[in-house]
Amino acid sequence: MKKTLLFFIFGMLAFCFQIEAQVIATLGVQTGSSSTNSLLSTSTTVNRYSRTMSLYTASEIITAGGLSGTITSLSWSKAGVGEYTFGDAYIKVYIKHVTHSNWASVPSWTTEVEGATEVFTSSTYSIPTGIGWKEVPFTTPFEWNGTSNIVIFVEWYRPSTPTGDIAWGRSTDATMNATRVGSTSLDALVMLINSSRPLVQLNITPNTANLEDVTKTSFQLYPNPTNELLFYTSERSLNNYVIYNSNGQTLKEADFTATEGQINVANLTSGVYYIKIISADKSEVFKWVKL
Repeated sequence: MKKTLLFFIFGMLAFCFQIEAQVIATLGVQTGSSSTNSLLSTSTTVNRYSRTMSLYTASEIITAGGLSGTITSLSWSKAGVGEYTFGDAYIKVYIKHVTHSNWASVPSWTTEVEGATEVFTSSTYSIPTGIGWKEVPFTTPFEWNGTSNIVIFVEWYRPSTPTGDIAWGRSTDATMNATRVGSTSLDALVMLINSSRPLVQLNITPNTANLEDVTKTSFQLYPNPTNELLFYTSERSLNNYVIYNSNGQTLKEADFTATEGQINVANLTSGVYYIKIISADKSEVFKWVKL
C-alpha cells in the first residue's frame, strides 16, 4: 500500500512538472560576436541608432525543440567588456510570420514591419549586466503557428555611451540578416543585407495540444522541488542533458546511460533552474526548483 502511494505521489509530481514545460529554442551556431552591424549598436562610436531584421526558419526552430505556442520572451548572447546601465535607451522589438527564408533584395523597414506584432518597447532601457544570455520579457506575447518562418525586428537608440564595447553573439547565415547603424536618426537608416545574424533563444510555452503530447511522450522528472536528487524516467532513448540557471549559464551537463535513474543536484544553491533534455529527435526544457 505504501509503495503504491509513493508511486502515485511521484507520478503526480512528474505530471505537475511537465504541465509547466517551457521550450527554449536556441537558434544559430556562434561564429563570432559584434558590437555593430549585427544586433544593437553598442560600440563606443557615434553610431547610436540601429535597426535589425533577422530571419529564422520554422525548420530550425523545430529542430531546436520549438513547438507551436506562445513566445513569451527572447534572449540574446551578450559579450564584450562594456555595460549600459543608464536607463535611457529606446528599444522596440517586433515579430512577424513570413514565408521567405532569406532577403532576396534589400528590404525596407517600413514595408516589412507592417503587420508585425510589437512584443516589447521601452524608452528607459538598461542592458542587463554581465555576459551570457540576456532575456527580454515580452509585454505582448507572440503566437507562433509552428509552420511559418519569423522575422525579429529590433530598433534601438542610445543617448549615452557604453562603458566599453558590448558585443552580441552571431552566426554566419547568408542573406538572413538586414541591419544598419547610424549617427543621425532611425528614419535615416537604409538597410543593408549581411550574414551576421544574431544568436537568439526563444522561450515558448507550447499550446494545449502540444502540452498534451509532451505529457504523453516526454521525459519525466520528480520530485519538484528537490534538495538533492532528481529522478527521471523516459519511454524513449536519451542522449544527454544540460542544467543551467536563470541567466542561461551552463552549470552541469552529462550523457544519459539509461532511460531511468537519478541526477545529483545537491551541490547547487537554492533557486530556480532549467534542465534541457536532448534525445535523438527533439529537445525539451523544464523548470525546476532547488530547495
